[in-house]
Amino acid sequence: MYFDPEPKERREDLYDFEKEYKELKGAIELGERIVVIKGVRRTGKTSLMKVVCHELKDPKIFIDGRIVEPKQTEILNSLLQNSIFAMSDRFPSLKIRDLFKEISLAPFGIGPTVSISFGIKSFEKVDDLLERKNSKLIIFIDEAQGLKSGNIAGIVAHLFEHTRNILIVLAGSEVGILDLMTGESPAGDLYGRPKRIMELGRLSGEQGLEFLKLGFDQYGKTIKISDIEKAIETFDGVIGWLTLFGYYSKVHDPVRAIEMVKKEGSKITAREIEHFLQFRKEAKGKYLRLLEALSVPLRWVEVKRFLEAQEGRKINDRIVSKYIHEMEKYGLVIKNEENKYQLADPLVKEGVLLLTRGR
Repeated sequence: MYFDPEPKERREDLYDFEKEYKELKGAIELGERIVVIKGVRRTGKTSLMKVVCHELKDPKIFIDGRIVEPKQTEILNSLLQNSIFAMSDRFPSLKIRDLFKEISLAPFGIGPTVSISFGIKSFEKVDDLLERKNSKLIIFIDEAQGLKSGNIAGIVAHLFEHTRNILIVLAGSEVGILDLMTGESPAGDLYGRPKRIMELGRLSGEQGLEFLKLGFDQYGKTIKISDIEKAIETFDGVIGWLTLFGYYSKVHDPVRAIEMVKKEGSKITAREIEHFLQFRKEAKGKYLRLLEALSVPLRWVEVKRFLEAQEGRKINDRIVSKYIHEMEKYGLVIKNEENKYQLADPLVKEGVLLLTRGR
């Protein structure tokens, strides 16, 4: 069902992702070793990966970067153990304890002293098993930027160099951080490695209209076009919020459903903004004012003028660019097709209001 608020796992529940679905599944079938899926929060990255993951016959694992401790040993531990379980599930003749023994691991823990070299050697043994089985292992890592401090990019680079049958799909909502991790800079571990880059965005007005109409048809509920258009205008094509609107509209009137999504969304985006500001406390006020201002798209020069008006003084161009870049990197702000900066998510404004006005 389109309005199921949980990430989708069946293709029929995935609205209008046919192109992205075919691209991701095709890249895996072609054996492309590294796939990177970018997109701000709530644009469907997790659902896309889970649908493709669910359909694959080869061994596969799905890791959420938000719940794995971002230490290299913990990342390796999670990847290796889940890989063994996936191999055993796919090939029942491979017993779990025998796999742990063959790969030189202790069951249910490899200890705190495991090194990257030990971990890669273990993955080389996994790779040998895959070769013998004429199979691939596909590792999906969602919100991969959360594992940056554990050097996930270095681990992926080593797997690329030292194995042949392991494919990795990385996804992240902090697009700028993901870019740095996956090789935008020559200093990055993945710089120069071939990779497929995919980017998910918002639904257009026409797509949003179709999505909501089809979703309500699935529930046999009739809703006025004016109410649908109001939701599309409010949530600006972000499929996660439109899904939640549809979910609440099953039992509430559309006006109430919009308010419920805004209230819930403001709390979620407020937490995300607080996380962003955690290490930027000295500039907290500037960032909050900028985020509020960018509810209306602005060109770079207009952002500079806004800051100077707020400060009552001239501001260096590099400082202006730094503020914008930091918000882009975290996924709070994007540059649109008109070369203007705007909020990546319309409910960021609600989050700012919650933080600044306590509403």
